[in-house]
Amino acid sequence: MQEQQFWSIVDEAHRVAGEDNEARVDALEQQLLPLGLSEIQGFQNRYDEMIHKANRWDLWGAAYLMNGGCSDDGFRYFCHWLISEGRATFERALAAPDSLADLPRQDYFELESFAYVALKAFEDKGGGELERDFSIEMAMPIGEEWSEDELPTLHPKLAAKYED
Repeated sequence: MQEQQFWSIVDEAHRVAGEDNEARVDALEQQLLPLGLSEIQGFQNRYDEMIHKANRWDLWGAAYLMNGGCSDDGFRYFCHWLISEGRATFERALAAPDSLADLPRQDYFELESFAYVALKAFEDKGGGELERDFSIEMAMPIGEEWSEDELPTLHPKLAAKYED
């Protein structure tokens, strides 16, 4: 699946669900179910690629500030939420993680269930088990690792918004 088609699907799910994070899961499923098995597999391949792109220390720092802390699992769930925000927000965050301060506050910035939509759609269509790239589970984030006391300097807008 081409990147443009991937983002068209995600952006449409976001448009339909709006700011209701949990509704994005159902909206994405509605986008994927009409697709063929090879297209759903292609969507998952592109999804895994986006997760790899987001596996960066600077984004983990943003997640840490926005969620009041962030474990390794929590960071993956943050990346799923970030993808669910759509292409414009995702690309802005990759270019400048502090830009996430422009988004409205919410209780948490995680959406683990978004990661499983393609798997469910694939299985529901009789495709069995979807191929996944699990290398992200063991991959270290790229970039410079930070310490908590450096985060206000690295992400001043996020720190001002989320630190008490």
